[in-house]
Amino acid sequence: MGEISEALRRARDASDKRPAPALDPIVASTPSSSAVAAPPVRTSEHIDSPPRTREGLWSPRALFVEDHGPAAESARHLALRVRAELERRHSRSVAVISALHDEGKTTVAGNLAIALCSLSPGRSIALVDLDLRRPSLARALGVTVKIGIDDVVAGDKPLGEACISFDQPLLDAYPVRQSRASAHELLVRATLESTLRELERRYEIVVIDTAPVLLVPDTPILLERMTAAVA
Repeated sequence: MGEISEALRRARDASDKRPAPALDPIVASTPSSSAVAAPPVRTSEHIDSPPRTREGLWSPRALFVEDHGPAAESARHLALRVRAELERRHSRSVAVISALHDEGKTTVAGNLAIALCSLSPGRSIALVDLDLRRPSLARALGVTVKIGIDDVVAGDKPLGEACISFDQPLLDAYPVRQSRASAHELLVRATLESTLRELERRYEIVVIDTAPVLLVPDTPILLERMTAAVA
């Protein structure tokens, strides 16, 4: 991972000082059984692409891998390594985790998912926000959420109604509609397990943004149901 770290450092210094965090991948937990992906769910919203402007809700730090350059290519190298490890373990989902807030989880999760899209045929990658207390995926993608993955985990809505599909890249995103102060109470429900398994049936790889591990119990609860994590 030394080459990735150095390339990301150079890109950060040379491109408007946008942060490009580099992480060493680690894989945890037990592999799940492999399955043939089902067709993607019918989406509640269809968008051509995330906005590419510094105004409005979009945070430009999260979506640089559509471009060329050392940072983008390093993100794709990371995506290749993560995909190979998931295939080796017959796994379909990976959580992006860190100890505290503002350490780059959403940035890494977004760039990993978009890099995987560029390496995968068709619409086969999902990006899911399961930081239910302090969600940031909707802001990073520049979308307004009417029905969120939190509504699905709460058992109020079906998975398809929480999906926002982009054409460039071919990505399905599942952001959170509203923050949940008692997120751990949702994450212990059986609906979380069924939601994760449905996502794994429908997509080749599911990338999940998470809450900080050291501050709240949400991510440890989630990792009991996950097959892999990148820290």
